[in-house]
Amino acid sequence: MARDRTPADLIGHNVLDQEGHNVGRINQVYLDDNTDQPSWVSVHTGLFGRHETLVPLQGSQPVEEDIRVPYDKSTVKDAPHIDADRHISPEEEQTVREYYAQHGGVMGRQGTEAEAGPGPMATGRTDMGAGERDDAAMTRSEERVDIGVERRESGRARMRKYVETEQFDESVPLHHDELQVERRRIDDPSAVPEAREMGEDEESFTLYEERPVVSKEQVPVEEVHVRKRDVTREEHVQGERRRERIDMENDEGEPPMGGDRNA
Repeated sequence: MARDRTPADLIGHNVLDQEGHNVGRINQVYLDDNTDQPSWVSVHTGLFGRHETLVPLQGSQPVEEDIRVPYDKSTVKDAPHIDADRHISPEEEQTVREYYAQHGGVMGRQGTEAEAGPGPMATGRTDMGAGERDDAAMTRSEERVDIGVERRESGRARMRKYVETEQFDESVPLHHDELQVERRRIDDPSAVPEAREMGEDEESFTLYEERPVVSKEQVPVEEVHVRKRDVTREEHVQGERRRERIDMENDEGEPPMGGDRNA
């Protein structure tokens, strides 16, 4: 075990077996009564951390922030459990020592060193962040989408007047004078007021006719008013937003019984 690592450095990190597989997270550290160096650690193995398994640090090696012990995962998992809410008796400590001695590893190969190992663990629990907890909390965050609107120029409109020419075709009634000859026989010459001598004579009169005359006059016929009005429409907005998930799992990576898988 590296001597420059304090008990607080171990708490919360993982115990790896001899193949590098994750065994569990360190909850408590126990010190040797003679050297005050970390000698044992406890790993959560029960649901919600109600039971812990003791793991000896003899022969362990640091792996980044974690530690690797010379036992396989099943050996640690099958080790005697201890209650997480009380101290360890010397009898329980001896039982755990004998278990690891029977399953090889450093404690099995160096029996004399094991016999001279740390003292009773009931007084070995460190006070550097290793206190037990009955609950835990974790904050979950997510991105909140705020969709606003911005006003921008979408175009310009203008009124423009211009002159165009169109053809028209209309009927106009026209009057004109025509000659109509009517001959009347005189049966009683004495009835003629003025008798004239025979000779040449003539009468003239003027005939009239109407012709179409086109005149143009500019007159107002229509007034055009234009105003802006506000029109509302809905537009569908799609996008992505991130949110955090919180999963509950045991040391096997499975959801614990009675636990919510995710939030």
